Amino acid sequence: MSGKQRINGSMLSDNIGKEIVAVGRVVSNDGKNMKLELGDGATVSVTFLDVVEVLPNAMVEVNARISDARSLNGMALTILSDDFDLRLYNEAVNVASRHSELFGTA
Repeated sequence: MSGKQRINGSMLSDNIGKEIVAVGRVVSNDGKNMKLELGDGATVSVTFLDVVEVLPNAMVEVNARISDARSLNGMALTILSDDFDLRLYNEAVNVASRHSELFGTA
């Protein structure tokens, strides 16, 4: 486990400046700037230093630092399977957040 908190859009403003893991569906990508729809429907902008090649509608996991309530500085990206259940993942993130004593992060 990476020790980084897994978040959805509702958790962004409480974690500004922290390194996190976000999972979502790619809305658009021009190589260095990506729009990502997270599991709770929030849309965030992700900026990468290097070009990332991923098509719209792909499901991805992004390791990033939160720069503000709607912007991430991407550090790494993993493409997930097309049948990844983002709704179920969002439920798991919410449960882990409510029970941090069981699912603690660094």
